[in-house]
Amino acid sequence: MSIATAFCDLALGRRCLQCDAAGRSWCDSCLNAVLEVHRRVTPSGRSVVAAVRYEPAVQQAILSHKEHGQLGLARPLGRLLAAATEGARQAPAIPVLVPVPSTRAASRQRGQDHARRLARSAAAVTGIGTRWALAWGRPVDDQAGLTVQGRRDNVDLAMRASPPTRRHTTAWIVDDVMTTGATLDEAARALAASGWAVAGISVVAAVDSRTALARRGGLR
Repeated sequence: MSIATAFCDLALGRRCLQCDAAGRSWCDSCLNAVLEVHRRVTPSGRSVVAAVRYEPAVQQAILSHKEHGQLGLARPLGRLLAAATEGARQAPAIPVLVPVPSTRAASRQRGQDHARRLARSAAAVTGIGTRWALAWGRPVDDQAGLTVQGRRDNVDLAMRASPPTRRHTTAWIVDDVMTTGATLDEAARALAASGWAVAGISVVAAVDSRTALARRGGLR
């Protein structure tokens, strides 16, 4: 954390959402305490790397950033996402981070696209570029309350992607939360259909994940 950032956090009266210590929206100690990089699998069998489990403190941070405009949480959430995208830097061709976009209705309601902000934040840590290649091609319903099959049907063929440039042909999909993985599958399908090679998928948090891969020793 830079001195300027520290002074800004103190001036704004920020406190850690977990331990209530003054100075940062989510302090390093609490952030590292929740870090648990692990893998999940989407319905189509794609591997997804998640930085943390969707536990109460994580849920509070993600919802506060996404729904309530607490933009100070973009940096710590971006650091978590960066921890989950560590493999991107070992890929044969360095990919660009491609966020799963919010729907137009959600973006209008929130006044922001939270996934883009998280992708930029993670990119600042990893040094990997970003590309806003995905968009929703048709309206979709809110996924909350839908069954696994219902979620798949809801987003089936709903996304479109701009084609890769000559310089960037490999994508690494990123998002804030994986529930069943149906939306991530659709994002991968849309990118592949437009000529992208999808090198991997990472999320900040996964809901009800079971298989721990590793607990990393700290964040960059």
